[in-house]
Amino acid sequence: MAGRSSTSFGIGAAITVLAVGFVGFFIGFAIFFGKYSDSQRNLRQSQTDQAEVVKADERNRDDVRGLIDEAKKSGNKSLVGFLLESQELLMQKVTGARKDKPSDLVSKLANVPGTDSAPLLSVVNTGLAQISSLTKQLEQAEAARAGAVEDQKAEVARVNDIQAKHQGTIDALNKEIDGLKGEIASYRKGTDDYKGKVDAQLDGVRQAAAETEKRLKDQLDKLTEEKLIVENQLAVLRGQKNQGIVQAGDEAALVDGEILSIAGSDSQVYISIGKKNNVVLGMTFAVYSNAAALRPDANGNTPKGKATIEVVNISDTTSVCRITSEVRGNPVVKGDVIANAVYDPSKVYKFVVFGNFDANRDGLATPLERTDIQALIESWGGKVIDALGGDTDFLVLGQRPILPPRPDAAAPLEVVQEFIRRQRELDRYDELYRQAASTSVPIINENRLYTLIGKTPSRVAR
Repeated sequence: MAGRSSTSFGIGAAITVLAVGFVGFFIGFAIFFGKYSDSQRNLRQSQTDQAEVVKADERNRDDVRGLIDEAKKSGNKSLVGFLLESQELLMQKVTGARKDKPSDLVSKLANVPGTDSAPLLSVVNTGLAQISSLTKQLEQAEAARAGAVEDQKAEVARVNDIQAKHQGTIDALNKEIDGLKGEIASYRKGTDDYKGKVDAQLDGVRQAAAETEKRLKDQLDKLTEEKLIVENQLAVLRGQKNQGIVQAGDEAALVDGEILSIAGSDSQVYISIGKKNNVVLGMTFAVYSNAAALRPDANGNTPKGKATIEVVNISDTTSVCRITSEVRGNPVVKGDVIANAVYDPSKVYKFVVFGNFDANRDGLATPLERTDIQALIESWGGKVIDALGGDTDFLVLGQRPILPPRPDAAAPLEVVQEFIRRQRELDRYDELYRQAASTSVPIINENRLYTLIGKTPSRVAR
């Protein structure tokens, strides 16, 4: 009996312990589940708040990760704080107000000409370049004006010297006349017939002197006019002669590569030079049957290529070109050679460009179109320098400037200044030609440059 009671008590105690444990577990689970629900709710709210700043897929972008890294490097800042500080610095640089927003910047840029079609930095750089160019032109104009003033002073001094000499001659004649008058006075006591004879002789001397002075002045004016006419004709003849003598040497050594194969259906060819030879997209070449075809004829003229090609695709050792022009009946074939005057795989050619050019093909050569020729050379990798030196590869000479008749002393300052400017251009043209001839620098004219490059500017509409 006592054993059964002990067993029943033990079972009851165990059941009671289990019941108390289950109740405790349930209470603990309820508390844990409540905290878990709060944590999940806080997590979803945090994710929502974070998505308003940066979404998950945006956070993994390289540029966003880069900004986050920069924010950490800048004092372990948050991404938003770093962007706000960067925006304030940018607005301080651009608008002068740190608190401006991007919308404020857009509104202010609406009043700035040119920013609607080009980036702000490009507009600023363009404006600075224009200011620099105008400043340089102003300095050059001021220097030219000062030179013209000095030349005018020299011309005025020369005229004054001529007038002084002329006055000296008149004074000498007056002195001689005064001497004759003295002699007449000394003989006035003589007979009236002798006085009349002396008076008649004096009148004859005066008339002869006046006639002589007028005749000499007429001859001087005529000789001056003839001299100006001859100088103008000489300038024209020199210009015409120059077109015949502006020639370069043998261009057979300027062969840059050859045609490897033809893709006739696409009007494309493959050439033997590529990236390793410094070929760039858009480069053009003239095509010749062989190297000998590059040599000038008896008159110094380089034959025009049978075709022109333009690079459209480049590999390491070869390039693909499209045929841009071709002579009918003389197609491009495998083995043809190609040449470009300003291309060299190992160096940059240096050019001196001077004279009058007809870059717009309107039939009128002007000194202003020299810049178009320089831009054409530079666009293909050549370098334009101002003076001949030991490293100059070509002298490109346009038509020789023509000097107008010398203005007289009463001419306006602008006329004198223009005459002096043209005189200096003419002297520099002749000096460049003499230097190039004496130092064996090749001289090429405008047409030969177009032929060797394989590119001719289009004719402007008139």
